[in-house]
Amino acid sequence: MQTRPAVEPAEVYDAEWIRFWLGRCEWLERTHSLTSDGRWMTVFAIQWAPFGGAGTAELMERFGVGRERFLELVLEALAPRGTDLQRIRAVKSRLRVSLEYAWRRIE
Repeated sequence: MQTRPAVEPAEVYDAEWIRFWLGRCEWLERTHSLTSDGRWMTVFAIQWAPFGGAGTAELMERFGVGRERFLELVLEALAPRGTDLQRIRAVKSRLRVSLEYAWRRIE
């Protein structure tokens, strides 16, 4: 059973939102807080967020997984680590909430 995230961010998933979070992904990778595989999936999730996420066929073709598993992998990649600085934890946490809401808002 899929549920909506507990927090619904008051965000508009537009081009500005995409640019902002793509920049944060680059920063997370540069600070070694996000793996290159994690960044690749997260970038895809960000780009598809305005549309409520990608379809199962697209995800199967690119990543070999369905929607739920893909979202799990993205959220795992963005999970704060014990070694992350507080600012990094905050960025990851905010992006996790935002992506989870975007990908689940139309279900």
